[in-house]
Amino acid sequence: MRTRLLLPLVTAALAWGCLQKQVDQIREEEAARASGEPSHVAEVGGEVGVTLDSVTIARVQLKIESLRALNRADETELPGVIVPDPEATSFIRAGVAGRIAALEGLSWPRFGARLEQGDSIGVIGDARPVITSRAGVVSRVLVQPGDLVQPGQELIEVTSYDAPLVQVAWSSALPEPPGTMEFSAGSTGPRVRGTRAGPAPEADPVTREPAWLYRVSGGWKAMRPGATVTAHLPDSRSPRRGVLLPSSAVVQWDALAWTYLERSPGRFVRVRVPTDHPVPGGWLVMAPFAEGDRVVTGGAGQLLSEEFRARIVVGEEVGE
Repeated sequence: MRTRLLLPLVTAALAWGCLQKQVDQIREEEAARASGEPSHVAEVGGEVGVTLDSVTIARVQLKIESLRALNRADETELPGVIVPDPEATSFIRAGVAGRIAALEGLSWPRFGARLEQGDSIGVIGDARPVITSRAGVVSRVLVQPGDLVQPGQELIEVTSYDAPLVQVAWSSALPEPPGTMEFSAGSTGPRVRGTRAGPAPEADPVTREPAWLYRVSGGWKAMRPGATVTAHLPDSRSPRRGVLLPSSAVVQWDALAWTYLERSPGRFVRVRVPTDHPVPGGWLVMAPFAEGDRVVTGGAGQLLSEEFRARIVVGEEVGE
């Protein structure tokens, strides 16, 4: 009976001894590999950095860019909506009486088709051409080929969406609406500039306070009435001056944002990035960042891996 009790204990002890030998062997192999690969991480002047030669930088395809200055005031985001623009609609009219016909080889314009100024879309009677007087999108088709029309009759309605009209909800607590503002389709989308057109004919339906109209140019050709947008009102009382840190230069570690600054040629130091001032394309940052500083905008993740590979000691990991 005693032998039967001791047998499992002996077996377990032998298994534990084999397992311990395997662990020791793995540690020895890791130590050998670590000692065989030179570390690119070293401390200089109290800062731990990764140092790479030009050949390695080219091999890992690091991309390095200089930071540029950026002046940005604090902003207030205001809700806006694209509204129908009565000035954006025009009509193609018949110049003479007669029967309308499409051009040979072409179809009569349909709803949603894009027309350019000066396009010939059909003929009336004895080949009197029908010419578009304004570029835009066909929003209504009022006649079809074969119909008899009279002089001045409306044939096709054309609406231009090239310069949308945005209604911005205002507040009595805000300053006088500026002459121009920036707009985005969402708080982080690309921005376009709008020029103040005047007060809206009606109060904002939500706030019941006055609203203002801005005409946007330079984009948004696909936007239509009813789409919501964001107006960005700068606060001139609190200008902020710093540099633009591109989002491509930022890596995440330990729930924080970091970037690698090139302290000297080929030597890169990881620096914390404050993310409390996001701007299109990245973040507005100040000290310790300055205009002209060079940061890694491509391959920063490889530097992070190299730094923490060197911090691994056999059997344990050393943190910050």
